[in-house]
Amino acid sequence: MPRIVIHVGTHKTATTHIQDTLHKNRRLLRDHGVIYPSIGQQRGHHGLASAWIPLGDIYSYRNPARRWATLDRSSLRKRKDSETVIISSEEFSRWAPHHVDMAQLRELLSGFDEVRLICVVRTQPAFIQSVYQQVSSDRNPGEIAPYLEEANTRKRVEGLFTNYQQLLKHFYSGFAPEEVRLISYERAVKQENGILGAFLKTARVDFNPAMLVPFGDRNSNVSLEPLATLAANMVSKGHKAPPYLLRVAQASVTSHFGPNARTTLFTTEEVDRMAQLYEPMNRKLEKMVQPVQPKFRMPTVENAVAERITRDRMDGDFFETFARYIYHERHKGAEHG
Repeated sequence: MPRIVIHVGTHKTATTHIQDTLHKNRRLLRDHGVIYPSIGQQRGHHGLASAWIPLGDIYSYRNPARRWATLDRSSLRKRKDSETVIISSEEFSRWAPHHVDMAQLRELLSGFDEVRLICVVRTQPAFIQSVYQQVSSDRNPGEIAPYLEEANTRKRVEGLFTNYQQLLKHFYSGFAPEEVRLISYERAVKQENGILGAFLKTARVDFNPAMLVPFGDRNSNVSLEPLATLAANMVSKGHKAPPYLLRVAQASVTSHFGPNARTTLFTTEEVDRMAQLYEPMNRKLEKMVQPVQPKFRMPTVENAVAERITRDRMDGDFFETFARYIYHERHKGAEHG
């Protein structure tokens, strides 16, 4: 029976990029003993998590149990034992308001000779920031200070763990420790073949990632500069920021801070508080996985936002620049109206 790899996210760790690329290269991968099934309408396998987590119609499968059954020995038609099936969805790592029963998931995989669960984790300031930006595409998350405070208090952001010890314990409720592997997002993206190379290596897939055809010219789901998202949300006053406002907010950030400016939603003081909170958790996480991953390390929290322009530098001059851009955009729209 082929082995199976379950890629469970987390969110905002290039999961869409991995899913898009693997989906585009399905035939090439199959020729090299890697099966990335095409199931449903999405390139990721989010619907397989809909057996436990209510998802929108575009993601859910009508009968998730039957879809899981398509991965059994008969549906794979006795493929070679050396082949690897890869399933990928970040929804497998969600906790609230619903989460996957890991024991049930592991039971569904009992027919496979080998099971590996892979999770990519990101330092908490970068993770919380990226989630905030993603949420902003659907609704206005509100002021960033209380948003961050709630995340730090609950150790979750939008139902996703920021305490990765808790996330790992969730995985261990169904999977043996030796079946679980963690990848540091920040360390992976700096490797020669990036996050895809790190993922395939951890999956123990004998395939050169340089052979993969890119899904597109750019990585999937690339966000604006964080301070641009925040500025647009502030002006929108509780409403979802319209596209034109996001566009001029990005232009304002570029104009005020420079074309190569990298920004963060947080103040220096907030980063210091997150370091005090999450650094001990991350070091304990390393010790938890040491028996099976002795070389796993999480970057320090401070490095996640090093050399970035902090929120406290959004001064009156910045908002004056932003106001001018808004005025010119609206005036231009009126002229063409």
